[in-house]
Amino acid sequence: MAVKIAVLVPNEGHTIPPAYDNHMMFAIHLGRFEAQHPGEFEIYWGTVGRVLTPLARERLTEWALEEGMDYMLMIDDDMLLPMDMFEKLYATMQETNADIVCPLAFTRVAPHNPVIYRIREGYDHVAHKPYFDREVVKNYPKDTVVECDAAGFGSALIRLSMVRKLKKPYFMSTTGAGEDILFCRNAKQEAKAKIVVDTRIKLGHLGNPPVITEETYEEYNKIADLRKVLGDAPKELVANAS
Repeated sequence: MAVKIAVLVPNEGHTIPPAYDNHMMFAIHLGRFEAQHPGEFEIYWGTVGRVLTPLARERLTEWALEEGMDYMLMIDDDMLLPMDMFEKLYATMQETNADIVCPLAFTRVAPHNPVIYRIREGYDHVAHKPYFDREVVKNYPKDTVVECDAAGFGSALIRLSMVRKLKKPYFMSTTGAGEDILFCRNAKQEAKAKIVVDTRIKLGHLGNPPVITEETYEEYNKIADLRKVLGDAPKELVANAS
């Protein structure tokens, strides 16, 4: 029986041309991949358009479960994907027996941290309820598979047999930690899920273009004036740094 994959885009509508072109090429690649593996894989696409991202993820997950999918591959529409991302994520999932596998990605805003996290549990004695917080794994192991407590879902391959063990809602919340972090926490607590990031698979995250103002112009001129006084760094120093 063919493995059914739901490719889900939870926040379509913000896509700018570089990501749109990339995702079109990715869709063509997946179509070829499916054709080259007849009877092995069936690939379906889904999106709910421009709604609150946690709600979009919730609706897409419900649809994937109702349609009897085996895996869902979530892709944010501001990510640049390697063409062979699915095959590599799927291979890593089979090799590690993980329930969630994510590629390496970074936040859009500075300081552009990796979206690999440890989760810290605690108890609020004022509110009289438990809470959790996330801690960024900044010094992550490169070009290998890293087990973690949670990961950002710029893209994520998720085993739906694990999701079927979870309580609803899966994503819909207003937690400040992010709906993807909450999902990972619940998956570990309720289904003993194994979560990994494959840092060999690298995504690009399209950032916000800068707004150029008078302050931008003046700051640029300050830097230019400093270079005139101090000069550029020696070429050999730049070479060693890189």
